[in-house]
Amino acid sequence: MDMPDETSLSSTPAEPQSLRGRERYTRIIASATELFLRDGYSETSIDRILDLSGGSKATLYSYFPTKDDLFRAVTESVVENDRQPELDAHEDILVTLKAFAEQRLNVIFSPSHRALLRVVIAERQKFPDLARAYYDAGPKRSRELVADYLSNLSAEGKLIVDDPREAAGIFIGMLIHEWYSRSLLLDAEPPPEDEVRHRADVVARLFIKAYGRSE
Repeated sequence: MDMPDETSLSSTPAEPQSLRGRERYTRIIASATELFLRDGYSETSIDRILDLSGGSKATLYSYFPTKDDLFRAVTESVVENDRQPELDAHEDILVTLKAFAEQRLNVIFSPSHRALLRVVIAERQKFPDLARAYYDAGPKRSRELVADYLSNLSAEGKLIVDDPREAAGIFIGMLIHEWYSRSLLLDAEPPPEDEVRHRADVVARLFIKAYGRSE
């Protein structure tokens, strides 16, 4: 029997301290991630997660009192594994922007993030807090990271950026808009590595040309 759904936001339970407990916790998260991202929230039952993870209901309940708690933990796990790259204003601008662009494209179009985004969109009425958390940790965080970087470059006179947040939105928009739309609406395949590298290079060069200082 499935656990009752609860829509209130609850904090993610702390991971167990013992080695055996952490292994069980990890298996549960891994199994839940596979099923939630593949089949969605509604079609994934606790019994199916237990069948895949090999644990007991008592153990799972001790970590995740509700199915909602487990879904939140899965969402947070996927998002937290997304490590943002460094943007150092003292390094070469073209190299830095290209590296950032390639990393973001590879993350955004990775199977786990594409699947998570589909589930979050499908469940956003039931879990508006998760949709907001995904947005804050993903798109918003990336834009703010680029905006801070551009602000530092502008302060050092390396680029002319009157509105760093607007410029960051333009950079990320040029980078992902077409592929993102095709992915969401047409379920298109992720771009191949050579196209990712090419897009990153073209966008970085165009951006620097648009905001560079006139000699």
